[in-house]
Amino acid sequence: MDTEWSSISAQLHGSFLDRQIRRTNRNLTLVSLLLVIAVAGYGFAEWRYLFNFFAGPFEANAESLDSIKRPDEQLRYFVKVRGEDSSETGLQEIEQETQGGSVQRETVKAKYSILLLGKRLLIVKSGPSEKGTVFQGALGELSADVRSEIVVPLLKEYPNANQAFLPLMLDATGFRGDGYIALAICIPVVLLAVWLIRKVITRRNASETHPIVKAATWYGSLADTSQQFDTELRGNIVKFGKTKVTQSWVLLPSTFGLAMCHIPNLIWAYKKVTKHYHNFIPTGKTYAVIMYDRYGKPLQMQAGQKKVDAILNLLAERAPWAVFGYSDELNQTLRTNWGGFVATVDAKRSGISSGT
Repeated sequence: MDTEWSSISAQLHGSFLDRQIRRTNRNLTLVSLLLVIAVAGYGFAEWRYLFNFFAGPFEANAESLDSIKRPDEQLRYFVKVRGEDSSETGLQEIEQETQGGSVQRETVKAKYSILLLGKRLLIVKSGPSEKGTVFQGALGELSADVRSEIVVPLLKEYPNANQAFLPLMLDATGFRGDGYIALAICIPVVLLAVWLIRKVITRRNASETHPIVKAATWYGSLADTSQQFDTELRGNIVKFGKTKVTQSWVLLPSTFGLAMCHIPNLIWAYKKVTKHYHNFIPTGKTYAVIMYDRYGKPLQMQAGQKKVDAILNLLAERAPWAVFGYSDELNQTLRTNWGGFVATVDAKRSGISSGT
């Protein structure tokens, strides 16, 4: 490996580039930690559900269910019950789709059954096509609405049946659905956090892999470029928000990087205007400066219209050979004949330098 690469940390120590590299590494680390904390926070908040998701369902019978006083506080509430008989109550949950005040379609989302467990009766909410005497789901309080629709009418015919009903119900409409959704989100988030941490470790152990270092070496020796940054940043600079314009550089820090444009290598710059609409009604405009150096690498800086005009005027003073202003023809040239475009600008620059 080149000796320049092997001594990158020594070369950049305490420099502007060193601070930018440390800043972006720190931000990546913070983001990865926040992702891990978010997943851990969810796990802590939903620990009871997750315990049942992974460890359940737990076998339950009439005796164990009868001993439960507060199902919402029960640790093992995802259970499987095996009854002796099951009868439908006729009570259903129906979803209606309406249009213009009239019902267009009705869909049965769930039904309620009474499950016989020895001498006790358990109300079960299940899918509309569920049958049989074995159900698994989440235990919960028997709501007043369900009781009034199922239990109360039966008590009119069978007054002694009140003692037979368990004071809870079983929701067997799909306990693990939310857990699968959570896993589908949390697993990629954790993997992303691990990937970011590995990226930070790699960049710290091998500084040459850092995008800022790679970008800076496009313009020559890393040590020379870093020294030029430090020298010019101590001189007169023009600030446009986070953007710093030195005599030779446009430097735009971002959360995870540092965009740079070497003004002596500037080829093309223009103002980008984006119109925004909401329901076809204009809501405003945003402005940005787009800069291309001779390597075809764009730098975009978003700012107010006055700042965009000011930075374009400043660039025109310091790089009078560059092309300013947008056209579809220039954009096509960028894609099809960038080398020819650069050669044309270099010829113009040579003419300016020679005074012709």
